[in-house]
Amino acid sequence: MKAQLISIGAAALLAGCIGGIQPGDESPTVSYTVPRSYQTVYLRAQNQADECLRGNKHYDVYAQVDPAMQTGSVAVRSPLGGLEVARTDIKAIDSKHTQVTHTVWGPSPWDRGALSAMRQSIMMDTSVCVVYR
Repeated sequence: MKAQLISIGAAALLAGCIGGIQPGDESPTVSYTVPRSYQTVYLRAQNQADECLRGNKHYDVYAQVDPAMQTGSVAVRSPLGGLEVARTDIKAIDSKHTQVTHTVWGPSPWDRGALSAMRQSIMMDTSVCVVYR
């Protein structure tokens, strides 16, 4: 019986059904506008995720940008089931202002401390990683 429960839990985790950021859930989030172009914000968010997780084989960083829509996203995922644990979404307001939304899963280290580090990295234009290390 115990082996069955473990198998079911592992299968659900691998299918991405447990944990991580899910559409419509109540994951911690913060949104704000920054006086920078969307390209600059995108590169800063990507750099912060790469720099703070460099050498950590437990997470992968996926970044994409859409120049036509002037949007982008940077997602941090666990290789185990591809659970998304952090995400930054950006959208140009105009050529010099960008709307930024950070979302994290919730359990440490993907909690309000991570949100703060992600926001500080964009606002201060330098990677803030203390929460991850």
